[in-house]
Amino acid sequence: MEMSDPIIIYEDNHLLIIQKPPGFLAQPDGGSLRPDILTWAGHYLARYKPGRAFVGLVHRLDLSVGGVLALAKTSKAAARLSRQFRERQVKKTYLALVDGPPPVPSGRLEQELVRDGVITRRARTEEKGVRAVLNWRLDRKAGPGAVLKIDLETGVKHQIRAQLASLGLPIVGDAKYGSPATGPGPAIGLWAWSLALSHPTRQEPLVFTAEPISLWPWSLIK
Repeated sequence: MEMSDPIIIYEDNHLLIIQKPPGFLAQPDGGSLRPDILTWAGHYLARYKPGRAFVGLVHRLDLSVGGVLALAKTSKAAARLSRQFRERQVKKTYLALVDGPPPVPSGRLEQELVRDGVITRRARTEEKGVRAVLNWRLDRKAGPGAVLKIDLETGVKHQIRAQLASLGLPIVGDAKYGSPATGPGPAIGLWAWSLALSHPTRQEPLVFTAEPISLWPWSLIK
């Protein structure tokens, strides 16, 4: 699978907003040879900032997910952005290419989720889960499947992947959650399309968007 490089969407003295490609880890994992965003950003900033540049990772995207990712260039920005994410003041909207059409045009999912090994699933009656909430709506049909637009209200690991699979609509390429489709690389049909936050020093509202890149599986609907 062809690997694209991160793209700078926005940059100032405090913020670095990028388009993360699928296949990049958020940070080094200690033994993988895969590229990671923190290392890439450190090299990028070192081009014009002497010494070791500060890079703060204030949220994450899975290895297989691409799209808008925010990084902090100062410790002050990192602390303030982290608080926005923690207090759910940031609006995150995703695109999901799913295996099959949804039964209705829109819906809301509120479930209790638990981690079970390497996956997330719905909690059983006797289990204590973590509350997970998302709202979805049909964006467009895509062959035998569909593209859904997802607004996240919570931030549970693998939340979108697990909750859509519970509807019988696994994300294309996501074999871990039941998709029969396989691709040439790690990418699945989940994309961080939009991120709305407040600037960490100016407090002005900012909205950043990025369209899916034309690689599998998004190339299936181009």
